[in-house]
Amino acid sequence: MRILVVSPTPSHPQDAGNRARIHAVLSGLKSAGHAITLCLLDREKVAPEHLDSMRSAWDDLILVPHDRAQEKPSLGTTYGLDDWIQPPLEDALQALAARRPGFDMVLVEYVFLSRAFTFFPAPHLRFPRPVLKILDTHDQFGGRDQRLRALGLPAGFFHTTAAEEARGFGRADLVLAIQDEERTAFEATSPAPVLTLGHIPADPRPKPARRMPDGRLVVGYIGSANPMNTRALGRFIAALDLPAFAAAGGELRVAGAAANALRPAPGLVLLGPVTDPDELYAQVDLVVNPHEGGTGLKIKTVEALARGRPVAGTAEAFAGLAPVEAWQTAVDAEALGRLIRSSAQDPNIHAAISSSSAQLFERYASDVASQARLLASPAMLRLAASRPRTLLVTDIRFWQQRLGNHARIAALALAARSEMDLDLFFLGSMSTPETEQAQALLGGRARLFPTGPMPPTPDARLPKAMTPYEQRSTIAAALPLLARHLAENPPDAVIIEYIRLSYLRHAIAAPVLKVLDTHDIMSLRARNFAHFGHRHFIEISVAEELRILSGFDHLLAIQAEEFRWIDALLPGRALLAPHVVALAPRAPRRVEGPVRVGFIGGDSPMNRDGLAWLLDQVWPAIAPLGAELHVAGEVCTAMPQGRAGVVLHGAVPRPEDLLATLDIAVNPVFYGGGLKIKTVEYLCHGLPAVLTAEALYGITGGAGQAYALAQDRAGFVAALAGLVLDPAARARMGDAAFAFGRRHFGPKALAPAMRTLAGLARGIPASADRPALAQA
Repeated sequence: MRILVVSPTPSHPQDAGNRARIHAVLSGLKSAGHAITLCLLDREKVAPEHLDSMRSAWDDLILVPHDRAQEKPSLGTTYGLDDWIQPPLEDALQALAARRPGFDMVLVEYVFLSRAFTFFPAPHLRFPRPVLKILDTHDQFGGRDQRLRALGLPAGFFHTTAAEEARGFGRADLVLAIQDEERTAFEATSPAPVLTLGHIPADPRPKPARRMPDGRLVVGYIGSANPMNTRALGRFIAALDLPAFAAAGGELRVAGAAANALRPAPGLVLLGPVTDPDELYAQVDLVVNPHEGGTGLKIKTVEALARGRPVAGTAEAFAGLAPVEAWQTAVDAEALGRLIRSSAQDPNIHAAISSSSAQLFERYASDVASQARLLASPAMLRLAASRPRTLLVTDIRFWQQRLGNHARIAALALAARSEMDLDLFFLGSMSTPETEQAQALLGGRARLFPTGPMPPTPDARLPKAMTPYEQRSTIAAALPLLARHLAENPPDAVIIEYIRLSYLRHAIAAPVLKVLDTHDIMSLRARNFAHFGHRHFIEISVAEELRILSGFDHLLAIQAEEFRWIDALLPGRALLAPHVVALAPRAPRRVEGPVRVGFIGGDSPMNRDGLAWLLDQVWPAIAPLGAELHVAGEVCTAMPQGRAGVVLHGAVPRPEDLLATLDIAVNPVFYGGGLKIKTVEYLCHGLPAVLTAEALYGITGGAGQAYALAQDRAGFVAALAGLVLDPAARARMGDAAFAFGRRHFGPKALAPAMRTLAGLARGIPASADRPALAQA
């Protein structure tokens, strides 16, 4: 391909993160055999020798004059999308667009230069070949000024509104996010598909040798003197407690201009500016990044990992790298400082950081290599830009995200929108706020189709192929509405949530992929309820459920046991689509007040019975130990009022906010079947939890470390009392739970099923090893 790159930032020298990013992207394209023309705004007044380096590296360099004094905001205190576009760049782009032969791809660095795409028209008779338009975002600029000011920092560089940023995205065929968390943010509003292209510096040099061990722990930090760096570094050093750190055999070495504001002290060595970060890396055992706030990928974190150094940091410092361990997900600089101080006294912590850093970088490097291969392939890029459209059919107001089924559908939508364009067919009416909430979850490319109120149709004739359960469940008016919608807006696939709406499969006449998201195997769940004397709201036999399931092309199973059940009875149709929870940093551990034990649940028989058992059989032994029980969710409506030490919160708008206030979680249910989403949420929030076997249905491998499995009342009391009385045990189990949750239920766990589903919607058969998804 002939590729035009439009950038405000030079590729040489690679002495800043954004320069290293551009250099790595262009180097990858060049090594794949593509020709690179770099159109560079002379915004940073590059030295002649660096211009020569760029001329040597790329096929053509066009330097465009740029006056930074003209960069003035047109939207009050923030910039309009095109405020940095000046006449010399427009003239250069007009000339480049007229070149023959023309360019096959235009790659624009930063959204504020997206106007460059408009100079390359859509295909027509004079220009029959479409030009691929790719936007490399680098960072999130919509609302950037507000995020920085909230941290007490100046809003330097470019910033704009979310609407202006989305308008820039709409000019591209594909948008590149530098990390997955930003991809998720961009997908909420972007009119163009968004892909992740991570970053690894293009550095052919061997890694620096490791420092010879001498009984000390030497920790390194490198950074510029920008306010965000110096603020985080100061908070980290204060929490590190240099005298105590030095006494334990620790030493912190600071390189870069960030050292300028510090003074030497015992345990602190100031290296100042270095010509190469390897000068620091060769001297230290461990690199730290206490970054707080901001967006984008933290290039210094990736750089240190790529140079073979273990890295510990905050969740912000590891954003986009999918870390799972506590030392790479510290909630803030202070928490990181305390962790590093303890690591000087415990060599096992340093060994664990080293091991996890190597594993994390290996995974990340593999992901980035795959992403880079896609960028270098015109066929793959065009396929990514032309995505299948999938219709999600439900009557559940999942955007409220209050209940387990809400969380399931919302998580599925977030994962699916990365691979396909979503439409929503909602049985019912939606208010304007609801429409906005659903749109944010389904993505900027989604379309919403609420049916509005559906009139009763007592004389409607139902399809003969319906099973008895479907006949009892049918809202007859919905059948012609869905059939008409499919005729007017034909999708490539339809996902129905869940068996209660399976009757709608009879409205699908076109040859589209029919998928059922099962949530649970309802016949087994009904049998489980009946065993404990309760009637489930869905009454169906195994035989009838299998008959319904056989009417779908593919079936999404929420956990491995149900996957295996479906796959054994309906071979080749099951896809493991595990429930996932969005990555979030752990809340700071509380050190004062009573130990807060928590439970969140809906008003179901299994929750009511489990909580009643807890209150009667367990809580009398726990309350005297100085604990409070906090209960949230609609289950509170069935609970007795006024119990000592029990706080009923009722329905809460954001369950995660309550989870952040807890010290311990419990799930005492003893029947119900299916995956318990609240259990998954406890783990992913890093809460030590005491759980019954039923609460762990479909979850294995963490008992005794990531969670406590209680087989009976005595076991429940002993495990819960042990955690209440031992803060260190709570901390250990919380760390293990956090890692376990991220490893098994992080967003990436759902990606394989969604990629497979998108391929099936395109007509690409599933691979022969599809059942291996059950091990994901």
